[in-house]
Parts: sequence; structure tokens; C-alpha cells
Amino acid sequence: MTSSFLLVGLSALLLFSAFPAYYFWPAAFVAFIPFLQAIEGARNPKAAFKAGFIWGLFFFSVLLWWLVPTISTYGRIHFILAIPVVLCLCCYLALYPAIWSFCVKKLYASGNCGLMLVLPASCCWIVLEAIRSFLLSGFPWGLTAYTLSPVPVLIQSADLWGVYGVSFFILFFNTSVFEASRILRLYKNKTELRRSFVFLCAGVVFVLCFHFFYGLLKTRNIPSSSIQVAAVQAAIDQNRKWAPEITRFTVDTYIDLTQEAIKTYPNLKLVVWPETAMPFYFQENSAMKEQVLKFARKNGLYILLGSPSYTYSNNGQLQYLNSAYIIGPKGILLGRYDKNHLVPFGEYMPWGKLTSWARRFLPTAGDFVPGNKIEPLKAGPFKVGTMICFESIFPEIARIQVQTGANILAVITNDAWFGRTAAPYQHAEMAVFRAVENRRWLVRAANTGISRIISPSGQVMAESHLFKRQYITAEAGLNEKQTFYSRYGSFWFVAINFLVFLAAFFRLPQTKRVHK
Repeated sequence: MTSSFLLVGLSALLLFSAFPAYYFWPAAFVAFIPFLQAIEGARNPKAAFKAGFIWGLFFFSVLLWWLVPTISTYGRIHFILAIPVVLCLCCYLALYPAIWSFCVKKLYASGNCGLMLVLPASCCWIVLEAIRSFLLSGFPWGLTAYTLSPVPVLIQSADLWGVYGVSFFILFFNTSVFEASRILRLYKNKTELRRSFVFLCAGVVFVLCFHFFYGLLKTRNIPSSSIQVAAVQAAIDQNRKWAPEITRFTVDTYIDLTQEAIKTYPNLKLVVWPETAMPFYFQENSAMKEQVLKFARKNGLYILLGSPSYTYSNNGQLQYLNSAYIIGPKGILLGRYDKNHLVPFGEYMPWGKLTSWARRFLPTAGDFVPGNKIEPLKAGPFKVGTMICFESIFPEIARIQVQTGANILAVITNDAWFGRTAAPYQHAEMAVFRAVENRRWLVRAANTGISRIISPSGQVMAESHLFKRQYITAEAGLNEKQTFYSRYGSFWFVAINFLVFLAAFFRLPQTKRVHK
């Protein structure tokens, strides 16, 4: 049992090290091998389930530890009391690797070997990642594929099957390496050894070659870039952000930084300011709103910015929204996008009366309502597919934006909540995949960082520093073409994975048993 704990602990730690802000991405290609060793050595599927749960609890606890100070600081909960809250989330997330461990142990027990084990085991992980991305509002944070975001050449296939395809690539490699060693250890029949081993090696070579050469082809295909864009990062202190006495300072800071960008890049066309950059209702007429409109008019700029907004329901009830506005070069407001996927327990309390009792423990939880449509903001040549904060971790939102005409993507966010933890880095890396999946330039503006301008091949062309007041700029382009993923999404890929796993799990067709 002790050795099993050590193996799952080592595995979880290796995978964690591949994520930001450590970025030791090669670890992702060996991280699951100790985990698989622990599963194989488990007495039965129930013991494997426990090992998988421990793996998941350890992995998600170290990956999401930043939630403790975030909840404690802004949820007004004592630090000690915030720990069990985060552990509850980690226990839920740990169920997914636990189920995977149970299923893989079942596959071992049924006698599956070689590709007949590697394929369903990899497919099962992908199906569970997809379920985690949608179930109970969805929380696709820490998907395996995000470990490779710093390596553009290895993630280009995301334009075919999305983030799950890259996760499959990592799992397939890990399970293949372990299975190759298992075959050498367990098989005595040389004919079966040779056949299984050769097919397995051929599969690994094919997958590696496809990903590498496809990635090489796509990264060498330099995307067009002729429009200068910028992201402005004002680094406004979250504890003072909504204080009325600094509202004027906030507006002036964004305008001054943008003015500096214009002096350096006179042909600047699109500027992106972060989520709730304007700490007032931009929909209302005010002197500060007029100041921003006048600035856009004077400099001939398109400005995308965040601000809270409000509306009234059919029965006259006041409702709040988290919105993005786009201003044209004539100083006219051209459109508004309202955030569709809100943060549960942060921007709203999910599931109605079921969780209403918890509001007294989360006094800062908002009463926001979601927007009613997902479509790009159209302004001159720009059709900006906008994602507000949490939305950028959901691939479908970016895909719908592109399907409805977006020729450039933007993420506006306020990651000041996370402080100087790994969270801003983890959040920023997910935007890389949104750019690659849809082959769109992406401008990410964050209040305190990390702000980025990302090319359609996932290369970071400009990047800000955390908690530094600055602007970044680069040349970007507009793209009207849709990728295979943009057209068809990844449901088909997840469905194929599910069917492959199902067929193997129920031994259809029958497989030969391992001879010990």
C-alpha cells in the first residue's frame, strides 16, 4: 500500500510540474507511468479506484491551492475554513481519475493487452475530461493538454479535434510506454510478444509522427498580420478598484497607457482593455464615458472594454450583467456582449434553493445573470469574438463565436483575485488553445496580467508581466476561414473515444488473455 501511495504521489507531482507556472512540460510524457504501475499492482478494481482518488485529490489540491487564499481574501472566509471548501471541490474532481483507474484495472483483469489496452485506456481518460468540462456547469481547468501550451509544434492538431485530441496524444504515449514494458515483463509466448509489441510500436510511431509533422507544417505556415493591436494592463488594486474616489484615476490610467501605445505605434487600430476596466455603468451617460468616447474619436481607435451593466426582467426586477463594449473610431458605441458562462459561487449561486443556504458563507457572491446569446461584436473590419474571464476556459464559447463570424478573438479578464500564484499563468495558457483551435489571432487583456497577443499557431507574440502597469502590442490579422474544429467541434471525437472504450470494456471483440 505504501508503494502505491508513493507511485500515485510521484505521478501527480510530475503532472503538476508540467503545468504553469513551472512549465516542465516534458514531465507530461512520463507522468502517468507511475500511476499505471500503481493501478496494475492494485489488488482489485476497488483498490484501483482508491488509488485513483488519492492521485486526483493530491493532483488537484496542489494544482488549485491558490483557491484557498482567493476564497479567504475575497470570500471573507477565514483561511482555515477556506481549506475544506477547496478540498470538497478537489474530492469531486478526484472522482474522475478514480473512475479511470477502476476502468483501467478492469481492462487489465480482462486480459486486454497492447493496442487493445492502450486505446481504450486513453479513450476513457478523454471521455472523463469531456464530462468534467460540462457536468455541473463544467470545470475544465487543468486538462492534460494544457501542459503542452508552451510548445506550439505539439498542439497544432487542436484545429482538428480540439483540446481533447492533444490530451489523447499525451495519454496514448504514456500508456504505450508502460504497456510496452508490461508486455516484455508478462508475455512468455514469443509470437504474441512480437505481434503485440510491433503493433504497439507502430501505433506510437504513427501518432508521434503525425503530431510532429502536422505541427511543423502548421507552425511554418506564417499567419497574415497587418493590423496593429494592443492590450492595456492598468494593474488596478482589486481592493480599491470599486472605490468611487479612484474611478477618475482608473479611466485616466487606461487612456494614458493607450496614448503611450499610440505614440510608439501610430497605426494602432484595435485596443483591448480588461474585464470591468471601467468601474461604472458604461451604458449610462456620464462625463467619464464621454471622455473615453472622445478619446476613441480623436485617435480613430476601436476600443474593446469591460464594464458591469444592468437590465430589467419582464417583471421589472433589476438584473446585473458582466459586459464587454466596443467603441468605433467615430466615438460611437457599436455593440455589447454579455457574459454567458458565469462563475458559480462567484458571480452567482447555482442550483437555486439547493445552494441558497451557502450565501451567508459567501457574502461576496454576485447576483449576475447570464447573457442570452453568443456572437461577435461587429465594428468596421473587426468581428471580435469576445470571452470574458472564465469563458476562455470553455472551448465551445470561442468556437461558437467563430461559427457566427468572428475573425479575431479577445479575452478580457481580471485575474487580480488570484494574486501572485500560479492561477494567472494557468488561466493564460488556456487562451493559447482557443487561438489554435480556431486559427484566430487572440488578444488577451488582464487587469493585473497575464496579458498576451497570441498568433493562430499558438505563438505568444507579446506578453506582459504580472502586476505591472503596461501595454503590449503586436501586428495581428483577420481570418474568415473556419477550421475543421470550428465547423464540427469535438463532440464527434469524444463520441468515438467513448465507443472505442465501450467496445473494449465489454470485450467486443474478445481479446486474448495475458499468459503469466
